[in-house]
Amino acid sequence: MKISVNWLKDYVTTKISPAALARELTMAGHEVEAILSTKDDDVFEMEITPNRPDCLNMLGVARETAAVLGAPRTFPKIKKRTWPRRGCHIEISDPQACSRYIATLIQDVKIQGSEAGMMKRLTAIGMRPINNVVDVTNFCLMETGQPMHAFDYDKLCGGKIIVRRARQGEKIVTIDGVERSLDPSILIIADAKQPVAIAGVMGGKNTEVTERTKNILLESAYFDPIIIRRASRKLGLSSDSSYRFERGVDDGTVQTGADRAIDLILRAAQGKIIGRSDMRTKSKKGPGRAIVVSQGWINARIGASLTAAKCLDILKKLDFGVTRGKKDILKIRPPSFRNDVKGAEDIVEEIARISGYDSLPGTFPQIKVSAISSDPVRRARQTIETLFLAQGFNQIITYTMISRKNLEMSGQERLPAVALINPLTQDQEVMRPSMLPGFLSVALSNVNKGQKNFRVFETGKIYGMGGEKETVGVMIVGRRTDDWRLEKKEEADFYDLKGVLEQMLARLQIDNSKVEFQPAETDFFEEGQSAAILINGKTAGVAGKLESGILDRWDIKQKNVLFAQVDMEEIFRRESSPRKYVPVQEFPAISRDISLAVPPTVLARDIEREIRQAINAQKDIVLMQTKFVEKYEGDKIPQGYRGMVFSLTYGARAARTLRDEEVAEVHKNVCATLIKKLGVVQR
Repeated sequence: MKISVNWLKDYVTTKISPAALARELTMAGHEVEAILSTKDDDVFEMEITPNRPDCLNMLGVARETAAVLGAPRTFPKIKKRTWPRRGCHIEISDPQACSRYIATLIQDVKIQGSEAGMMKRLTAIGMRPINNVVDVTNFCLMETGQPMHAFDYDKLCGGKIIVRRARQGEKIVTIDGVERSLDPSILIIADAKQPVAIAGVMGGKNTEVTERTKNILLESAYFDPIIIRRASRKLGLSSDSSYRFERGVDDGTVQTGADRAIDLILRAAQGKIIGRSDMRTKSKKGPGRAIVVSQGWINARIGASLTAAKCLDILKKLDFGVTRGKKDILKIRPPSFRNDVKGAEDIVEEIARISGYDSLPGTFPQIKVSAISSDPVRRARQTIETLFLAQGFNQIITYTMISRKNLEMSGQERLPAVALINPLTQDQEVMRPSMLPGFLSVALSNVNKGQKNFRVFETGKIYGMGGEKETVGVMIVGRRTDDWRLEKKEEADFYDLKGVLEQMLARLQIDNSKVEFQPAETDFFEEGQSAAILINGKTAGVAGKLESGILDRWDIKQKNVLFAQVDMEEIFRRESSPRKYVPVQEFPAISRDISLAVPPTVLARDIEREIRQAINAQKDIVLMQTKFVEKYEGDKIPQGYRGMVFSLTYGARAARTLRDEEVAEVHKNVCATLIKKLGVVQR
């Protein structure tokens, strides 16, 4: 928007230079982007923010200038009149689109060129003078911010004004000489026969004021901003009027703008007022709710020591209604043209910007020193990420919103999913109840690009009807390693995945004795190659090899894909085992092997559990390590049994050297316990 400095000085008395004034306005929140200097004037190119339509006019900028500079201001005085009893014939068929319409009928005007002063003001801001009546409407538009339009009354069919929606197929030639097609989404001003203006945007050619005009009807109205904006966009037509209507004009300015224009028209074109109508379709809004704030609260927010008198002075210069109560309590009512001021924080902003942000003292907040404990969830997440990265995994980030189709393709269509009410696309229908669809999408992309051996992980959230959960997902695809030194490149298997998860839980200080991998059948895992992860007997996750049918649905041309998902919140609920210092063993330990033939119903973890319990009952000997050494199935093993070999490392509780005979006794008891409780056969 262009602002003439000379025009501005008609309202504000100041001797400050244009450059200094530009800086002051910019610091107060009204950026002056450029200063165009001419022989007779300086013109500001200003960027007015969308929330301040009250400053899209000379009086609004003058108000701000007077407040910032502390300078006196003089606004035009409008003559009080007694309006004739005769009204104008006005109909408003769309009360939602037009809440107020003022029409003034002026007879016997003399159309001629405008006086030099007015033409100079309009020319300075880039407006072309036309005639004394049209120039007045443009002048008042830029002065008050209220768009107005003058019709040649004798060209209005039936002498009436109808505010209505356009009919399908109607057309109008606007004052720029262009014929425009209309439709019912566009609000128009019509006479008894046809459209004569596009409401709030531009008038029609057939009723414009010319040198032959004798009688005029002056329109000043309030149109709905949304309707005007849509019409302007649809027609590809923007004007100074539509620019202001789109941002919202003040209801009070509808009348003051019209009355100011009437004063100037009667002075410039003479004439006589013979008719006046002021129609409202909505009741006038009363004064808004008062904002109550204390002076101390204001100073605490801006870090200054302003007096109540200073704050009162600033707010009154901005035309706020202010009363001062006890203990410097201020009761403030914003003016009708300041719809952007809603609460106490907005009042603080007004006082701070007018005082000058650069004049506020620089102060630091008082910070009390206190111990701040780190977030255990964040700490655990960082530990997990560091561990996986160290083991050669790549971290991925997948979408939290997925499609139902991807859930179905992943064999998880039965999982309850939180649906989005208004999804942006079909690929974002629900919040993910599992990480598997996202991982499969990553696997498909990588395999299609030739990456057939990779390891990835993600820490994130899944969502269910009970809320959200912190989760970690892991995927291993293809071979265990691509080391060139190995003649045979083996495929990764379930135990590679299990080992990675055990490392993660150990790093999170979850006691290994509390962790179990229990065989469990899951729809999306291969039969016999999946397990539920239990911590203290409660399920915390799943792990296994993905079922080939799932991979076929995703068109993933790789048959060895391992996946695990662990509920991290379940881990956080468990008390982690405190880390204890274990001194270096000064005395040699003794190792003994146990070779067993094991029934199919007995698992390795069952054997390890019984070994621990048997040795923990000993007073003098401790179990330092249990290691699963070998699994064997062959001719030397009874039918239906598996051969398993475990290596046990014994140490003394006290600092001493163990004797072979005492270890042999304990080892013998361990073997007997396994045979008795688990039905194994010692080989």
